Amino acid sequence: MRSHALAPLLRLHFIFACLLGAAPALGAPGGVDYVVTIAGQTRGEMRVEVAPTERRIGLRFADRGRGPDTRTRLRVDAQGRPTLLEVDGENYFKTRVAERFGRDATQAHWTSAADRGSGDADHFYVAHESSPELNAALVRALLRAPERSLPLLPAGRAHVERSLSRTLRGDAGEVAATLYLIEGVGFAPAPIWLDDRLELVFEGSVWLAVARKDLAAAASELVAAQDQVLRERQEARARSLARRPDAPVAFRGVRLYDAAARTFADAMTVVVRDRHIAAVGPAATVAIPDGAQIVDGQGGTLLPGLIDMHVHIAADSDGLIDIAAGVTSVRDLGNDLDTLRARREAFASGRLIGPRIFMAGLVDGPGPQAGPTRLLISTPEEARQAVAALADAGIPQIKLYSSLKPELVPVIAAAAHARGLRVSGHVPAGMTLEDVVRAGYDEVQHANFWMLNFMGPAVAAEIHGLGRFTHTGQRGVDLDLDSAEVRAFVALLREHRTVLDPTLAAMEDVLTGTAGQPPASLAAVADRLPPQILRAVSATGFAKDPAQRERYAQSAQRMRQMLRRLHAAGVPIVAGTDGYAASLSLVHELERYAAAGLSPADALYTATLGAARVLGEDARIGSIQIGKLADLILVDGDPARDLGTLRRTRLVMKDGVSYAPDALFAAAGVAPAPRR
Repeated sequence: MRSHALAPLLRLHFIFACLLGAAPALGAPGGVDYVVTIAGQTRGEMRVEVAPTERRIGLRFADRGRGPDTRTRLRVDAQGRPTLLEVDGENYFKTRVAERFGRDATQAHWTSAADRGSGDADHFYVAHESSPELNAALVRALLRAPERSLPLLPAGRAHVERSLSRTLRGDAGEVAATLYLIEGVGFAPAPIWLDDRLELVFEGSVWLAVARKDLAAAASELVAAQDQVLRERQEARARSLARRPDAPVAFRGVRLYDAAARTFADAMTVVVRDRHIAAVGPAATVAIPDGAQIVDGQGGTLLPGLIDMHVHIAADSDGLIDIAAGVTSVRDLGNDLDTLRARREAFASGRLIGPRIFMAGLVDGPGPQAGPTRLLISTPEEARQAVAALADAGIPQIKLYSSLKPELVPVIAAAAHARGLRVSGHVPAGMTLEDVVRAGYDEVQHANFWMLNFMGPAVAAEIHGLGRFTHTGQRGVDLDLDSAEVRAFVALLREHRTVLDPTLAAMEDVLTGTAGQPPASLAAVADRLPPQILRAVSATGFAKDPAQRERYAQSAQRMRQMLRRLHAAGVPIVAGTDGYAASLSLVHELERYAAAGLSPADALYTATLGAARVLGEDARIGSIQIGKLADLILVDGDPARDLGTLRRTRLVMKDGVSYAPDALFAAAGVAPAPRR
């Protein structure tokens, strides 16, 4: 979902869908056409050509100026393992790719944008620049392998499980489609549907999907069926991982972060009874109820549950990672609302493990750069209807996107405010950040729009495409922060109390990402991630060479300097990730704030009480105070000295229910945080 908002959701969802790869026997010669949809809109195609000795795959789709355009050549052996793989073209970020894999009797060799290496010829090579057809190829190979399991190159092991079947009606008659679940390539099993010849039928979700052209009408049926299977598995897991205390819980002798005062206090005790905080105070004065469960806080710090203010939840497994990372509330700024509402209810009821979700509806205008939403509007009447529909559905916030007509912004803002809804978003093409603030925005997502504000009408006209990244990287460093224009800009935001959601870490990832290196936002947890996930999120930056990367890095530094000035002026800041792996990068976002000059206590405020106040939920969450919901995290160490200690979660509590973070991480395929 990351102003590359939603790009990581779509990019990573596509990667997960394609972390797969070959076939024991080629199908009948000929070609098969597939359609690629994003949020239900057709955005591209894939064609698979089957020849006697190899397959050729062409894939392209468009996502707001991004999207791959690749040509793949694949050969396999009798067991379905690749013997040759060549991928040429452009990747999702429009960087040229030339991936190569080959092997002899004993050794395999490969070169990709993420890495180069060699390994055992008996292992299955997973392409870095993959395609849904390669997903099916891995399944075919797994079905022929002993115990349906294969070691992978560069690392990891995959296993396949046959689930359920559906009979679909296509142009050529009925087709039997079977759901297979691939374990070991992501945070959760990856679903894929094949026919009775083991050819690809469908892979995807409500967001991004690839469907055989003659069976595309069945996509929603297949998504619903696979989601039900995965949901039942996650619900069974949730029952074993949640601990609901049958007595009060007392955190004794902890160091406590007071979000209201933005200070830390030593030797404190906090008592939780049922769902709420019942007592807070010095350990010497707070009485611990008889029979209470005691949590020894020695060497740890107790904080309110963190709030990630910019996510796009892609799967139920995101909830496991969020809670394990200490994130007990999130704001989802663009998703399929029906899917998200069902997930929110499952998280709230405890059927699934996950954070409290606050929802926003994504609205954009139609066109080739339109965002992934079904709410595409062109007229004032459509604008008011969209606002009314979201308000009637109980959605408290509208997020406007980059292809919206500028003249519709004040119409939407007025209608939204009349219904009590917040308005936030990207800056639409043809406008500046100052324009949208004056037109009624309450909040603006992404720090790159701060810089683009000063680059003139020609740049403003193209910020709905890749220009919002490339212009930021190339020209941001030239911005004079002491200029009268910048001072007036800061004063305007202070006057309007405009909230800023910088997603600094995500911005820096796309500006300065380096081939073969994990994004900076995940570098501290890289060795804990599933190996195929880590490889997939490497090489994701827009910089084309070291010189450009250095200039982009200087522009990223200028954004941090701007953040410091905005914070010093009292402009509200909230912390959000818009990241690749649920909220695992939230700590890095806070570390970027500290690098910009905020104190650790002030940085924490942006992800606790400050965020809760923006949500209008500060009476319930955001700080450790009597009567508030028991959303708490206990970490090893002192975040006042090192915000990185937030990665060492010892215990997490949401709504009074306790979780062991290591167990949640393990359930999502993530290694536990190292202990001191």
